[in-house]
Parts: sequence; structure tokens; C-alpha cells
Amino acid sequence: MPDLRTIEIDFDVHKIIELERKSFSETPNEVLRRLLKVSGKRPSSQPQDATTGRPWSGKGVTLPHGTELQMDYNGRQYTGTIDNGEWVVEGQRFKSPSAAAGGVALTKSGKRTNLDGWNYWQAKRPGDTDWVSIKEMRR
Repeated sequence: MPDLRTIEIDFDVHKIIELERKSFSETPNEVLRRLLKVSGKRPSSQPQDATTGRPWSGKGVTLPHGTELQMDYNGRQYTGTIDNGEWVVEGQRFKSPSAAAGGVALTKSGKRTNLDGWNYWQAKRPGDTDWVSIKEMRR
């Protein structure tokens, strides 16, 4: 077991750590190590095995369990993961990229909107080093 210590942080610091997470699987410790440029990656407390869950498939695209997701809309980045065949974004579960995009994105006036998620989402599958537009994956 890693040598861990407990620290107290206020709510504003907690919010920043959460906003800096690249995925739901990234722990707060991993976020801080990345932001503070602490070398060497500590083992995660959660196993990241792409074979432990179902992939998501749609329109000829398959995203394995554990795939990281990101979308930029209206100056904000939304992140999530594929978890057991579903899109998990902002703590909510969705069945498709469009449902996920429309379920979390807000207009400038703060209202929900319908979006074609294929035009917005990028994915980084387990083992990939680069983000790829899911729209490009359909080709």
C-alpha cells in the first residue's frame, strides 16, 4: 500500500482539483502530482483494466471500457469515460454521444441544448496516446 497522508483542503481547492481531472479514473493525488510536476507515477488505487467492463458501440465505432472522453463547448471542457457500455460524464450516465453532449452542455444563457455529439466528442482509448474525434472514427 502506498505511503499516503491526509491533508485538509477547503472547498475552492477541492473544486480546482476536480476541474483539473482528465478523467473520472484520475485520482486527486494523480491530479496534484501532475500539476505540481512530481516525477514518477504512483500506482492508482483503482485498477484500470479495459477488459473488466463492456465497450460502447454505435454507428460502426467501438469504444472500450475505460476510454477517456472530452468535449469543448462554449469555452468549457467536459470530460468523462466509457464505463460498462455507457458514457459517464459529469457524474451522469448516457447511452450515446449526443445524449451525453446535450445532457451536460449549457448555452451561454445557461440552458440545456440538443447537440450532435459526434461533432464534439474526442476519445482516447486505453493504450492510445492521442485524442481522436469520434466523428473521424466513423470513416
